[in-house]
Amino acid sequence: MIRDAVGRIRPCMPVLAAIILSTTVAVGVIAMPVQATGGSADEQRRVNEIINELDRLGAQIDALGEDYALAVNTQEDLAVEIASTEARIAEKEKELVAMQGDLQAAALKSFVRGGFSSTLSNILGSTSSIGDSVRKKYLTSAALNTGAGNTDALQGIIDDLAKERATLEKQRKKAESAADYAVSRLNAAESLASTYESMQSAAERELGSALRSERQRREAAALESAQAEAAKFKGSKYANVAPPSSKAGVAIKAAVGQLGVRYVFGAKSPGNAFDCSGLTSYAWGVAGVGIPRTSRTQYAGLTRIPTAAIQPGDLVFSGYPIHHVGMYVGNGQMVHAPRTGDVVKISAVSWSRVVGVARPK
Repeated sequence: MIRDAVGRIRPCMPVLAAIILSTTVAVGVIAMPVQATGGSADEQRRVNEIINELDRLGAQIDALGEDYALAVNTQEDLAVEIASTEARIAEKEKELVAMQGDLQAAALKSFVRGGFSSTLSNILGSTSSIGDSVRKKYLTSAALNTGAGNTDALQGIIDDLAKERATLEKQRKKAESAADYAVSRLNAAESLASTYESMQSAAERELGSALRSERQRREAAALESAQAEAAKFKGSKYANVAPPSSKAGVAIKAAVGQLGVRYVFGAKSPGNAFDCSGLTSYAWGVAGVGIPRTSRTQYAGLTRIPTAAIQPGDLVFSGYPIHHVGMYVGNGQMVHAPRTGDVVKISAVSWSRVVGVARPK
């Protein structure tokens, strides 16, 4: 089961500087020193084991979610291809009917007295029920009086239709396969997410305060580390790196405007649900920049830049293979939709896990 979000945060700062400042303050509350849990060494070891195991399961859920998103994206692309092929087939069929009518009328004038009208009508009205050799025989005869070009064109349309129908059949089979794969990945992701949430609930019952304290300690340490690393980037200079988009501020505002919205596999529904790449593609779409739908296709299709050249609005990718993306907002932080059971939020960037950075334009 997918757990709903509890409450939503709606920042309304109108400018980029205010957005980044507000997100820094929002996350900064966890940057206060947090005392390590005061329990026994065994309890602390247990807490560490649970958090590490939850992180491991979370990474697996992310990968399955990305597989699902890719399969859904493939289905959408195939639906467009199928519609295009069906349109071409319909056009060819209209053309064939018109040409058959013209050729039949001309041929009947030549053959009706010879008793071939009924046979010829059947020949010219068929595209699949009669052998090519027989059809060509009559078409050749008709060509003596109607012109060979007409019968050649008719045969060309018949051949084109056969090819288009074969293409359509292949596309439909691919679509069916993609749909089956999407269902299998979604089922696997939701099953693992259920295991994750059960384990997390049990851990909270057993080690509630100790677990929360350790998570806060790790988050505070992660933020401090991320900000320190980001500070080092400020002096980095690179030649031939595309400048940040002038629309980055709009994209960031759109993403931050979804804080508190729940995570759902494959979702891209403002105010309701997002997955990680659904959030980034939505935000940049609001800014008027179309980018691919999934994290892997975003990474493959966008301009890559050195990590140290990162600027607000750039996309941060992680996972092997890539299965997560967030939008950098500055000061070592990113806005992202983490995973099922969580909501869109601001988090520290784990630079050691970053596979690459890309810059929409």
